[in-house]
Amino acid sequence: MKKNVWKLGAVILCAALLLTGCGKEKKPSPSSQSTGESHAVQQPESMPESDSESKSESSTASKPESDPESKPESSSASKPESSSASKSESASSKPESAASSQKTARAATVRADGGLRLRKAADANSDKITTIPDGTHLTCTEWKQGWVKTTYNGNTGWVSAVYLLFDGQVKADGGLRLRSGPGTNHEKLLTIPNGTLIPCMEQKDSWIKTTYGGKTGWVSQEFVQVPVTVYASKGLNMREKPDKTSAKITVIPNGTRVICRGNKENEWALVEYNGKLGYVSYLYIAYD
Repeated sequence: MKKNVWKLGAVILCAALLLTGCGKEKKPSPSSQSTGESHAVQQPESMPESDSESKSESSTASKPESDPESKPESSSASKPESSSASKSESASSKPESAASSQKTARAATVRADGGLRLRKAADANSDKITTIPDGTHLTCTEWKQGWVKTTYNGNTGWVSAVYLLFDGQVKADGGLRLRSGPGTNHEKLLTIPNGTLIPCMEQKDSWIKTTYGGKTGWVSQEFVQVPVTVYASKGLNMREKPDKTSAKITVIPNGTRVICRGNKENEWALVEYNGKLGYVSYLYIAYD
């Protein structure tokens, strides 16, 4: 009897212990759940990609490309060449006398992004008549201190010579090769006969873009001659490089007719005089 009582007591004790242990297993508190989930949900959206997009778009859009005509010949042609050339390139103390007016017709091609302004007078401050498109082939009837007189669409006025490439004459025994690109490695298209007058449409790395016989290509600047006349009362400095600080080769007398190889580049022209090649300021030569 006693044994049965002890067995029953032992069973009851075990059951009590089991019930006590199950009671201790509590579910996580609501606060611990919300804390764990909030960290996982809030962070990914705290760094949106819209910032990088909005910055990259606004930086380019807020600075649009300027109108090509906002930098006309008045700012580039009337100042750089006259300021440097008038002070050092002419041997004369009176730069105003340089490149006096000439009246020999010559043809030239406009090279000006956005076009070239045709003005009423040979002055950057003169009234604008119209804009001549880039690439237009013009007839120049008069030259006056870096400006040329021409007619476009019935309007006659003056344009800055800085933005013109004058026609040149082929000087090559046996003719001059017209190539598909600016270099001897490009395909030969045809041969332009010696003595042919060709338009200079573009000048790049000693090569000239031109057209002949229905084909457009490139020829070596070395074999294209553009005659010019020096107009500087006490002569014009001829230099080794297109820089007023470069060594002086000689002084070309006023009124001398020299051969320009191709056309000017910026404010300098490569000319041949007395068997020598050198650079002179464009302001003191006339394409007459």
